[in-house]
Amino acid sequence: MNHPALRYVIVIATAAFLQYTVITQFRIAGVSADLLLVIAIAAGMIGGAERGAIVGFASGLCLDLMVTTPFGLCAISGLVAGVVAGLLEDATVHSARWLTMVIAFVASSAGILSFAIAGTLLGRPDLLSGHVLMILAIVGITSAALVFPALRACRWADPEDALLRAAAR
Repeated sequence: MNHPALRYVIVIATAAFLQYTVITQFRIAGVSADLLLVIAIAAGMIGGAERGAIVGFASGLCLDLMVTTPFGLCAISGLVAGVVAGLLEDATVHSARWLTMVIAFVASSAGILSFAIAGTLLGRPDLLSGHVLMILAIVGITSAALVFPALRACRWADPEDALLRAAAR
């Protein structure tokens, strides 16, 4: 039970359960928060870009099983968000909580944009419309709000990386 991969499976499974049962019930303008994307962002902030990519891809595949978009789009989105969060966290030395929220907002926006662009390239032009700006705003704000509990979960999943990366909360 002490292996980080097993703990991340538990974190992703719990996040998927909460996403499917609770989070989707709360919508703003038809858009709900994306808890699995937040887990990818938190993993990137705690473990770096590589860990963010791995956890983001795995959590995205889990989300792909729950949505009707082409399979793999959520995995690409999670991968991009995890990498962006890891790179931004590496590039900053900070102690402000607001900067952690800004990184979560930017990383989730990168993930949503990659989802829309990849979906458009795969023949779904409806994914890249004017509504994507509303989705970026709502998912970005909710990601910024949910990043701190997600960081705690990722610190539990991989305590060694959390000790090495002291800049992340």
